[in-house]
Amino acid sequence: MINSKVDIAVKQLIDDSKGNLKWRLNLDCFILKIITIPSSKLIWVIGSEENVFLVDSDTAIAVKKFDNIAEIIFSAVIQPKTSALILCTSSGVRLLTIDGDVVVLLEEEDWFEHLAISSNGKFLLASKGKTLYTFKQKNDSYELAGKDSSFTSTISHIIFNVDSFLISNYGGVREYSVSNLEEYTLFEWKTSLLNISWSPNKEYIAAGTQENAIHFWPYPLQKEKDFQMGGYPLKVDTILWSDDSKQFIVNGAEDVHIWDFSDGPPFGKSPRILGCSYGKIIDIVYDGNLLVAASEEGVVFCFIPEDSDHFVNIEAVDSEITCLSMVNNGSKIYVGSKEGDLYCF
Repeated sequence: MINSKVDIAVKQLIDDSKGNLKWRLNLDCFILKIITIPSSKLIWVIGSEENVFLVDSDTAIAVKKFDNIAEIIFSAVIQPKTSALILCTSSGVRLLTIDGDVVVLLEEEDWFEHLAISSNGKFLLASKGKTLYTFKQKNDSYELAGKDSSFTSTISHIIFNVDSFLISNYGGVREYSVSNLEEYTLFEWKTSLLNISWSPNKEYIAAGTQENAIHFWPYPLQKEKDFQMGGYPLKVDTILWSDDSKQFIVNGAEDVHIWDFSDGPPFGKSPRILGCSYGKIIDIVYDGNLLVAASEEGVVFCFIPEDSDHFVNIEAVDSEITCLSMVNNGSKIYVGSKEGDLYCF
């Protein structure tokens, strides 16, 4: 719900933008994540409890509903070749095909929270507490290839970068090669890390911390060359890089901050600030031209950072936003809500 801080000018912009709403579909569940399928009109919509939908983005119809998947769904990724959906749940790891099949990759109690898949789809990683599970592709499915319980604290995030992957937990980030799961490089930092992002040019690894800061390590690892950006009022839970690695984008509480890395770390400089200021920014997507930021108060801001720090469009929904997704070039923007409404602008 839009709060009282939204001034008259912004309210007018929101009223003017109502005609941009293409459709609205209620799925009757908290929407956790929206994943677009490349070169398809179908999108995956993941509810936090039991339900997953395949929605036709042209007709606004849920063409398939998968229910009773598990008591709770925590995270999801898409298989890049088959467009199947893979889920971490409260009772294991599941694979859902576009044709409607449900494949149990791993059945095990307790919460599987984090998931990552390699760009070629050959490797899949899932974590449960302090344990990492490795899967290898077998035909159109996956089989369990390994289990690592050597972590001393809970795994907080997993990401892939071509032929290696990163795992964060208390104490730092581990880098593994997919060809050698026995050895790793530790990017050390003695605190709890929330999330990680690797610059596309592989020059920096960034991680949000419990101390409302972002920690950086140069890559390959260089001792005592790491650095930190602090002073954020809240925990930084959205961090991403532009495709050319020149811009580092952060949700700075109620605004979007863009740090310039075109000449290396921006020591002594301030970030560009894309002003939103209508509730905490909970999600950001960027396709290299259009940057879209959603606030929990129900307002969606659209920017073209190359042109201006001011938003070029603004949309609003009448419920609390939970997630955001976008088709490249911004032709369609999808917004999920706490009340189960899926919006398409």
